[in-house]
Amino acid sequence: QMLRAESGAMVYMTDGVSMETSMGLKGSSSSGFSAGLTRMMTGQNLMVSDFQFTPTRIATTNANQSSTEDGEIYGTVGLGTDYGQILKFILGDYPESKLICQKGAFLAGSHSIAMEMSSVKSFAGGFFGGEGFILQSLQGTHGDWEETAFLRAYGAVVKKELSAGTTLRISSGSLVAMTSTVEYDVTTMPGFKNVIFGGEGLFVTTLTGPGTVWLQGMPIDRMVSEIARKVPSGGG
Repeated sequence: QMLRAESGAMVYMTDGVSMETSMGLKGSSSSGFSAGLTRMMTGQNLMVSDFQFTPTRIATTNANQSSTEDGEIYGTVGLGTDYGQILKFILGDYPESKLICQKGAFLAGSHSIAMEMSSVKSFAGGFFGGEGFILQSLQGTHGDWEETAFLRAYGAVVKKELSAGTTLRISSGSLVAMTSTVEYDVTTMPGFKNVIFGGEGLFVTTLTGPGTVWLQGMPIDRMVSEIARKVPSGGG
């Protein structure tokens, strides 16, 4: 197996782990500029870093390598992100082995995961939903092992299970990921005072079950605005 990560995400790697930078494979088959372009359209970098472990010597004689209880040798790659936290998902646990994520959510994962563009169905959903017209689709393509994806999230993370027909209204930009069975749209915020003084704007995002959604308490745009607001202006 191989770990694929966003370029620049590595903090450390142990002895025996090699890194190769490329445009990445589109799933587990084709490669080329189109794969890198798809990544850029979904908010990722053009290039990715692939990490693979090759034992350099017997684990018992190398303190820099680790092994499981049954003697299997493995290496370790440490990854980091900016101000947020890292969430782990095993794609096989969800319908169609697929997750729909906010743009730029992917940090790292199994090399066999296919990253595609997932278009917002309605114009209003793309323009006012806070996630843009293109979301990020992560699709498992290999059933012989657990395909794992690591996603970025900011602030407190809330997981909500939605039954069929249940609608959840969320603040724009708060979506981290959702299963492929959830419908994504926007609706207007009721009440004139809510629109003017509520701080959420005219539109809110609606998510309709069945399925699972993960929400973040501090979207990156809101975080940047809060930091900028507290930075002293020039002039003393």
